[in-house]
Amino acid sequence: MGFYYNSGDPPPDDDKPATLRETITIIWAAFSVLAIPLALLMGVFAALIAVIWLFTIHPLAGLGAILVIVAALIVRGVWEAKHPPDLS
Repeated sequence: MGFYYNSGDPPPDDDKPATLRETITIIWAAFSVLAIPLALLMGVFAALIAVIWLFTIHPLAGLGAILVIVAALIVRGVWEAKHPPDLS
């Protein structure tokens, strides 16, 4: 029953709280893994808000922004097609 209830024994001495250095290392590791996806997500939201804002200024401004995004994707696709990865 000690698994479900406290056995009454004091905790062992090796359960010391983490130091500041260990805490910072864990935070840095988590941030380094999540930094690029979060930056991409925020960039997409910022671009969406910018396109909506451009449509409020003038419909051609919003359409121009969409065309610039599509052109950038096409250029990236053509560049990737001409420069295949070296898998050797």
